[in-house]
Amino acid sequence: METIFIAVVTVLVAGYGFIRLRRADEAARRYLESSQEKPLQLAHLSETLARVARETRTLRIWLESPLQAVRDHLATDLTRTDEDVEAFDAVLLDASREVGLYLAMIDGLQPHERQELEALGAGVGAIRGAMEAENGAFERAHVKAPGRPAMDQRLEAILRELARIEGALQGQGHVYR
Repeated sequence: METIFIAVVTVLVAGYGFIRLRRADEAARRYLESSQEKPLQLAHLSETLARVARETRTLRIWLESPLQAVRDHLATDLTRTDEDVEAFDAVLLDASREVGLYLAMIDGLQPHERQELEALGAGVGAIRGAMEAENGAFERAHVKAPGRPAMDQRLEAILRELARIEGALQGQGHVYR
């Protein structure tokens, strides 16, 4: 009888894991099929600003995964485990680190390069302000902070800002006739 019980529990646990894996695979497939990124136009940019454009796009695309994780966390899930919560904390930590590294890259630019970035309308002030409002890091305790939008909306604002910067860098700032 114990053997049958153990077998049933094993099948149920394996089935549950398989269902979660299938759901994640389907979500990833839908995301990849919906992606319609146009190639970056970098010829008019200096090598450094072209790198900024590539890093901006990379971060924007990369942050879509933590955004989805925040949305999943905000949704009621009766099957959420401690491991899921720890994984969510790791996602938030990674997102904080990546945005911080991006801002550090911008801070590491030469003054004339930062001025050119600003002149092109690609300043990062709004992203820096958003991270300062998060006290430098996204935390699970502040997913639904009182008096502030939910974290998914705050992350969406950063993604919109990254898209704006990417678009500003795409503009042909130096057209010769």
